[in-house]
Amino acid sequence: MTGRERMKRAIHFQGPDRAPVSFKDVFPLFHIPPASWQPQEPYYPYVHPLMIKWRLWKWKQKPAGVPRNWLEQTRTAIDEWGTVWRISPISTQGETVKCLLEDSYDLLEHFSPPDFTDWNRFKRFARWSRWFGGSRYRLGANDNSLWERFRYLRGFENAMTDLLEYPNQARKLLDILTDCHLKIIDNFKRAGADGFMLVDDWGTQDRTFISPKLFNDFFFPCYRKMVERCHALGMDIGIHSCGNIRLIVPALIELGMDFLELDAPNMCGIDWLAENAAGKIALFCSPDIQEVYFRNAPALLERHIKELIFKLADFKGGFAGWPYPEWWVLGVSKAHHKLAIKLFLKHGRYPL
Repeated sequence: MTGRERMKRAIHFQGPDRAPVSFKDVFPLFHIPPASWQPQEPYYPYVHPLMIKWRLWKWKQKPAGVPRNWLEQTRTAIDEWGTVWRISPISTQGETVKCLLEDSYDLLEHFSPPDFTDWNRFKRFARWSRWFGGSRYRLGANDNSLWERFRYLRGFENAMTDLLEYPNQARKLLDILTDCHLKIIDNFKRAGADGFMLVDDWGTQDRTFISPKLFNDFFFPCYRKMVERCHALGMDIGIHSCGNIRLIVPALIELGMDFLELDAPNMCGIDWLAENAAGKIALFCSPDIQEVYFRNAPALLERHIKELIFKLADFKGGFAGWPYPEWWVLGVSKAHHKLAIKLFLKHGRYPL
């Protein structure tokens, strides 16, 4: 069974030969800022370090005084949306310092998002997919998706209060962001994607940032458009979300999302997921990054992976092992990361 067929069968509960594992069965697709975008001085570029190391995006002319190892330095960077970030040497994301629209919604009248119809953003990974993807499942991923980009443009406190104080302006901005996502979906399809994953962290340690009512009022319609576009194009769609997101899992299922990717499944609770989500939406799970993975304890890791598989995967599929992709940031050793992959392969064969 090919990686593509295995993933499709797992997502749609159609009996794969084993639970898929991301590093074995999936070829990732990303989009990158075009070379025409360059950061304004005095900022560094807010581009993923791997994109720069692989020369997928180039700084045309570095300002004077930039050290050779600037990617390993704490730095202030700007993204192509105009948001300013503070990044530490161990982080690929960082925290916002100044959000483009945080001062006033009046700025929205002159706001222009990046052009996601530009094929130059996608063509490199499309080419790599043809060359190296083989028979694996092609998954397009969009970092900083709807909720994330909304708060990175307005600032976290504003994003939390806008839904009550400025609902019309918030909807206008969310409509703009939704349109951007539809363009991204269209180009990922052109790049050969089988599926599309949003990246929106909705949870704190014990609940979602906003109530289910506000989620359903503001974000449900936007996600619904993306789900409908993906399904019309023959693509699967799912969402990564960190934190305890129990309150919105029913809405994600109702939306028609095909999968839910969780880096810390213990935060929702494995038993809760087994009762309320397993069999209804495919679950892609990393070894829990808050309680298990970083401990580098092989026996604990094996017990945890077995529990994930036997409680969440016994629905003719519906589960994939998804070891955290940037494992080194967690303090996970390379050997422990490889062990996680081996354990998912060992214990995930059907029949369980």
